[in-house]
Amino acid sequence: MITVADIHVLLPILCAPHALHRVAWHWWEQQADASVGLCVLTRLGTLRMLTNARVMDGQPVTAAQALVVWDTLAADPRCLWLDPDAGHEACFRQFIANRSVSPNLWIDTWLAALAAANGFRLTSFDADFRTVALPDFEHLRP
Repeated sequence: MITVADIHVLLPILCAPHALHRVAWHWWEQQADASVGLCVLTRLGTLRMLTNARVMDGQPVTAAQALVVWDTLAADPRCLWLDPDAGHEACFRQFIANRSVSPNLWIDTWLAALAAANGFRLTSFDADFRTVALPDFEHLRP
């Protein structure tokens, strides 16, 4: 099954010092080829985190290094690129309806809609995804 991995999973996979690296890496090693979906939002979010001093415990990578890290991840046979299809917008709007506004509402809901509209799983350490009516959510736990 294809899963959309969010930034909270991708960053710990890429950063060995991250507190969730061991759990994320264990999950990563169990994934089959062409089963981990990446998209423009996870790409940008991961690049943003890799270059953020606060997130990287005072040791952010350069933009060039971040791109190399991302390219290495994206080239892994477990990964495939996902683009929203025609059903994404309707699913996105359905998930947004009647939700309280929060800083993560838009990105999280966009990712959830990408997964749901295509019949994919969404995988995250972020329990907030449970507030979205996802048909298949894999909540990784530390």
